[in-house]
Amino acid sequence: PILDECRAIHQQVLRGRVWVALHMHAGDGNVHTNIPVNSDNYAMLQTAHEAVARIMALARSLGGVISGEHGIGITKLEFLTDAELQPFADYKARVDPEGRFNKGKLLRAPASADGRSSDLSAAYTPSFGLMGHESLIMQRSDIGAISDSIKDCLRCGKCKPVCATHVPRANLLYSPRNKILATSLLIEAFLYEEQTRRGISVRHWEDFEDVSDHCTVCHKCLSPCPVKIDFGDVTMNMRNLLRKMGKQSFRPGKAAAMTFLNATRPQTIKLMRSAMVGIGFKAQRLAHGLLKPAARAQTAAPRATLGPAPLKEQVIHFVNKKMPGGLPKKTARALLDIEDKDYVPIIRDPQATTADTEAVFYFPGCGSERLFSQVGLATQAMLWHAGVQTVLPPGYLCCGYPQRGGGQFDKAEKMITDNRVLFHRVANTLNYLDIKTVVVSCGTCYDQLQGYQFEDIFPGCRIVDIHEYLLEKGITLPTDPANPGAGYLYHDPCHSPMKLQEPMKTVTALLGPNVLKNERCCGESGTLGVTRPDISTQIRFRKEEELRKDEAALRRLRAAAPQGSAAAQANVKILTSCPSCLQGLLRYEDDLAGGLLEADYIVIEMARLILGENWLPDYVARANAGGIERVLV
Repeated sequence: PILDECRAIHQQVLRGRVWVALHMHAGDGNVHTNIPVNSDNYAMLQTAHEAVARIMALARSLGGVISGEHGIGITKLEFLTDAELQPFADYKARVDPEGRFNKGKLLRAPASADGRSSDLSAAYTPSFGLMGHESLIMQRSDIGAISDSIKDCLRCGKCKPVCATHVPRANLLYSPRNKILATSLLIEAFLYEEQTRRGISVRHWEDFEDVSDHCTVCHKCLSPCPVKIDFGDVTMNMRNLLRKMGKQSFRPGKAAAMTFLNATRPQTIKLMRSAMVGIGFKAQRLAHGLLKPAARAQTAAPRATLGPAPLKEQVIHFVNKKMPGGLPKKTARALLDIEDKDYVPIIRDPQATTADTEAVFYFPGCGSERLFSQVGLATQAMLWHAGVQTVLPPGYLCCGYPQRGGGQFDKAEKMITDNRVLFHRVANTLNYLDIKTVVVSCGTCYDQLQGYQFEDIFPGCRIVDIHEYLLEKGITLPTDPANPGAGYLYHDPCHSPMKLQEPMKTVTALLGPNVLKNERCCGESGTLGVTRPDISTQIRFRKEEELRKDEAALRRLRAAAPQGSAAAQANVKILTSCPSCLQGLLRYEDDLAGGLLEADYIVIEMARLILGENWLPDYVARANAGGIERVLV
């Protein structure tokens, strides 16, 4: 016991010992002084502060100067003379005349007796040191996994340029770096309030939800991050925690959308689709027309968010860009009479296929089947044109990604398990078809289905996007000699389904060389456009800039082509490969500098130009005239 106590004392001393690390920039004589501290150890902090004072005095005595870089500048602030600080004070007065940035932290109060009064009293550094003592609290609340996933952040900010919610001209606060800082502070507050048995502040839960709202779950921050933090995964875990703790706010738009996606009964889907598309979309478009002046002012200069906008503003955010119109009246399954969940539909051209013809399993997903049914039908029509047999899942299914993205992990896992069991039954029933390819028309479906272990369901199979599959089959758009200047913009979804090669290579191979890639998120992000339309407005503000820039570039490209003067004045068409992005892009119809923006799917454009303008009714008629086999599963 005596030795154990000595070891414990020794460990405590070591944990509080202050080490000073010096490292320099080669060539410029700049020496960094790093002093690691545990900010939950008050005595260590005091010792470190004394060490800083000694180091500053030593630097001055050696004829050196004191400067600050990155976040450490605030540590050195109190050791600078008034004369050294004056240029900074003058600069800050010019760029921040109202003193909004770091209020009360960077400029000195009226001089005290020794002429220095700036210090770190208004600064706070989050500490993860306390978390080792609250493991039981963290395990019970699932906060441990969240804190562990963000603890390695270097605060470098390399994630900022790629983040959809980091739009400096609309909102500076919600880059992944800043969201990690905010999350760590909220975790500290969470643990402190749990320890003191005060109960978690409602405001803290609201802030926690606000941070999780400001994420499109695009996962683009993972690639530039030197320590590989994926804030998309962090966000999903935060939303799941909020749901488990009963602290997720009720959002009518999200509730309606998730009910629509979770529904499997044809009657329920028909009723909800009629209500959402037939009534909801039309009402939103009408409100857009009535509130257009206010909406224009809002989209021209979006206000920064810090929590949800007031209700009146949210209403205008919701209608400031009109929902798409002209959608098909029925779902793809309803048009083909294949809604019965007890039967597996096999769609083939009886004139061009045999029992030995290649068969593919097409998983349409919710967006391509329930909402934008023309996407699912165009995919089926082009597979028909390619001369293959197309097997569809029995009944309406969702892959589970929207549920997981929204923090409903329990619902997602049940849905995924049920789907996998069903697919095994389908594979056993149709083993004579020897399916080797699973086709998708949605990137989120692709990402989710990769976890289904399809290689165990259809042995030796692969998952591929419809566009890459068509390219493999040699099906591309023919060159139009009457319109050589034609071209497109292409919006590559955050969850791109094209994985075999760089997406633009596939797109240009399918459509021709006159295709320009249009950057930035469309702002729809699944249900974000209806749950937090204020955030979507900021994201769309940035997207509009890219659209207008690429519109001008495309018009120049068209004008330079032979006989391209007429094409240069035509409407601009933007294509995508994601149903949610299609809805988002359709809302920019009136936002170009000249003409209209026409948004569509690549596979729909191919069906229109290869199969003819009446491809949809023609395909439905042919399929219903003996082209569908129904197999009991």
